Amino acid sequence: MLNLFIKYFMLMNLMLMSFFSLFINDLMNIWFLMEINNFLFICYLITYMKNKKMIFFYFLIQIIPSMLLILSISINFINIMNKNIIIYLTYMGLLIKLGIPPFHLWMPILSLYLYWDMLFFLLTIQKIIPFYMLSLTYIEKYLMLFILISCSIIPPLVMFNLTNIKKLLTYSSINQTSWLMSLIYFKSILWILYLTFYSLMMMIMFFILSAYKIYYNFLHLNYNLNMFLLIMTLNMASTPPFMFFIMKWFSIFIMINNSLNLFNIMILMTMSSFIMFFLYINMMYLNMYINLIKSKLFYIKSSMKYFKLYQILMFFFITFFIPIIMII
Repeated sequence: MLNLFIKYFMLMNLMLMSFFSLFINDLMNIWFLMEINNFLFICYLITYMKNKKMIFFYFLIQIIPSMLLILSISINFINIMNKNIIIYLTYMGLLIKLGIPPFHLWMPILSLYLYWDMLFFLLTIQKIIPFYMLSLTYIEKYLMLFILISCSIIPPLVMFNLTNIKKLLTYSSINQTSWLMSLIYFKSILWILYLTFYSLMMMIMFFILSAYKIYYNFLHLNYNLNMFLLIMTLNMASTPPFMFFIMKWFSIFIMINNSLNLFNIMILMTMSSFIMFFLYINMMYLNMYINLIKSKLFYIKSSMKYFKLYQILMFFFITFFIPIIMII
């Protein structure tokens, strides 16, 4: 009982620190909250993670960007150095924190040793404060182009040879960063909504993966869970009419309205999304084929029809109509 209380106490404080930072504009105070948040996450890893070497690895990785950020903020207060150096120190610290290429290799390595709930926090909640700090700073166009190109090209290329679901979802998170960064660059508040939808979707998917201890394939799941995960995968692949298609559609609309010079980058990001769609379907196709064989040459019992239809309609409502209502 005590361990359960400690677990949820740390997780609740992790989320509260992240959300509370969104109401602060001072970079020093935001950095302070980010370090408390990071300290709580490391405590959570120490309490429940078996591989202590990877905890130390994560600790060392986090020290570097934290030092770069506090150094840049302190120098900015004293005003003794060129502004460009301060900006680049801030950029480097935040890019390492977010795992943006070429500073991304620590994330897939660490993801293999994390439990599903830990990986969920690493890919979603732990990114809120760094993204918010980026939204408060001026981002140079050439750096933004580099981030968008690297996040669009590297994850699809690496994912072709991956079978581990944790690594696949980690690189998928890196790919989603390009869309988030495009919204942040144009100072659109939609990046918070985008990250919220992504976090909710990951929470549902990670809960199922954790409950059934899935790491490489979905072959031992029943038909209903397979259908549910397929719909979640299509949502993550930005297939219409799901909410991620709507969010990316809004992102493209904002990019076109604000800068026609980024049209080529927008095409690259869209092509990257198509490749990611193929990779997501590739992750599920063997499972779908096995289930078709189990269904005795596509025969479905009549007693299951209404139950499956009810599930699909309910999930369609959650992923399509609710996002539209929230945006309106």
